[in-house]
Amino acid sequence: MKVLPAVALGLTLILAPAMRAHDLQDNRATLVLRDNSHVSLTLYIAYADALHAALAPQQPIAEFMMVYSAMKPELLQKELLRAQAKFQAETRLYQASGKELPLANWVWPDAKQVQAMLQQRIMQAMVDPAGHHEEPLEIRADANSREEITAVRIQFPEEFQRVLVVSYRPNQLWVEPKSWSPAIRF
Repeated sequence: MKVLPAVALGLTLILAPAMRAHDLQDNRATLVLRDNSHVSLTLYIAYADALHAALAPQQPIAEFMMVYSAMKPELLQKELLRAQAKFQAETRLYQASGKELPLANWVWPDAKQVQAMLQQRIMQAMVDPAGHHEEPLEIRADANSREEITAVRIQFPEEFQRVLVVSYRPNQLWVEPKSWSPAIRF
């Protein structure tokens, strides 16, 4: 996509400090053992930064935001699929035995959602350069095993940077109508 050079340069000079200075929410992942052989993964990632690192790391972040926020939806979708394929291939889950658990059923933000997030980030940087907080976007996947899952190890793409992992196995119980549950402990 071509942007008028003078306009692009001007916007880059205005937006660059704000794009670098924003406060990132911590990237995080939640692993939930749904039953003895099913793990669900939910990621909350600063997606714009991950996309920038995967698709155009040589480009200044402000320029990347301007170009990708103005892309035609079909072209943006094509670029997103390229980044998502890389992210999926580099997100690896292994059982304690060392056997890889392939992650499947990936759910990614769609092109419209990503484009709106990029546009919002640009507008926020123009209005309040020091006060920006990007809401991480949600990504989902799951893995199933024929064996009981007792422990796992996970690795993320370099573009996700540092990721805080929370893991748990939910306790479930039925509560009958008009009855109190037993004590629910955390």
